[in-house]
Amino acid sequence: MYQTTITSWALLVAKAISNSDHNSQEIFDRAGLDFSKLHDPNARYSYQGMTRLWRMAREVTCDPCIGIKAASYWHPTTLHALGYAWMASGTLKEALERTVRYLHIVSTATGLFLEQQNDTTRLVFPNIDDTGPATEAMDAAFAVLVDMCRTSYGPEFRPVYINMNRSQPECEMEFTQMFGIPVNYSSSENAIGFSNKDLNRILPTANAELARVNDRIVAQYLLDLDKDNIVSQVKYKIIQQLPSATLTEELIAKSLNKSLRSLQRKLTEQNISYKELLDTTRQELAFDYIRDNRYSINEITYLLGFSEPSNFSRAFKRWTGRSPSAHRASLIAL
Repeated sequence: MYQTTITSWALLVAKAISNSDHNSQEIFDRAGLDFSKLHDPNARYSYQGMTRLWRMAREVTCDPCIGIKAASYWHPTTLHALGYAWMASGTLKEALERTVRYLHIVSTATGLFLEQQNDTTRLVFPNIDDTGPATEAMDAAFAVLVDMCRTSYGPEFRPVYINMNRSQPECEMEFTQMFGIPVNYSSSENAIGFSNKDLNRILPTANAELARVNDRIVAQYLLDLDKDNIVSQVKYKIIQQLPSATLTEELIAKSLNKSLRSLQRKLTEQNISYKELLDTTRQELAFDYIRDNRYSINEITYLLGFSEPSNFSRAFKRWTGRSPSAHRASLIAL
């Protein structure tokens, strides 16, 4: 599959190169990347081209810290609408879950997953092939994520640990200063550890409505990006049509110009069912609506397509172990 990266991510590299008194356009040309695409927020570069670009940037600048220096230029638009959805998330946990869910808007060449371990949660970057991304690209990804956490949480934020499978760089002190803790180098994985207490604290930048609006922009972008991704297509249609008690799998199939049997077969090939997609989509939206006090429990019931508040309450208890009202009360108490 042809893997791509959004050009707004490449803009970080361009700025870092220019700030090192080198001609960034020349480096882009040598990497085989059209420099003019940096002005198109929806354009994308090939993953292979981005890998070449990062490595050339390291060679030209002779700077082993080029990755974390490039990260200093990040802006919410670096991650397209995902950046704004992150900033509007209610907690760092929600922000990280959004990142895992929508990472392909930044790059289709990699993935992420969250793993809870006692009092911490790990965000892991699995290797996608034998070569993996450029070392400098991983440096930048780690630095951007940690800095985004600080922007939302506060400057006192510190990860519990940073594991990187790169060797220790010559500029190791700059890495320590960036992350606020020593990095574990030559690790078997690329992972960031977070305190669950930090992840679950309500953020001062939370805005449930803004998060939902940008979620929809991301979902539409991904739908257009990968028209063959049946899971993305179905999820987007569910989001569009949820405020309807008549929402059915048959209606979703019809809206996608597919037969019910064809839709079910394609979802089965992806090891997921319509029922599972409907449930996870409702769960994601429910947390946003519950956090927004403008919506009553009855209104949320309607927005999520449940026929009765009791049905919504049962589903919410299954997701969280408590009722929607109790969950809202716990958020107010924080």
